[in-house]
Amino acid sequence: MCSSDLMSTGIDMRQFARSAGTNITFKAGAEVFAKGDPGNCMYVVQSGVVEMVLGDKVIEVCGPNEAIGFMSMVDEAPRSSTARVKEDCELPVIDARKFRFMVDEVPNFAQYVMGAMARRIRGMGQVLK
Repeated sequence: MCSSDLMSTGIDMRQFARSAGTNITFKAGAEVFAKGDPGNCMYVVQSGVVEMVLGDKVIEVCGPNEAIGFMSMVDEAPRSSTARVKEDCELPVIDARKFRFMVDEVPNFAQYVMGAMARRIRGMGQVLK
């Protein structure tokens, strides 16, 4: 599973995320977003599995209570990888305003984002060797 699991920080974001944003259901094989897309939101996996892909390589596999798409919320840059649905999933959409609220108001969330970004960068380095 995704090394950036929110559970490891003691945060269960699923309930908050479900109430904070619109929930979208994706079928296996669908793309949530593609590398280069504008990054105007992030997601928290409610159920199912999402693969983070760079080229033809899977960088991470993320399951329930794990966030995807958060890097673009931090730097407002386009998506750095593609999010592909491995198993049907439900994803609440967290927009930039709600992301800022979470950073300010949800204990440990900013720490989680920084740790997850570090793990993602390290993982990309390992996969791309």
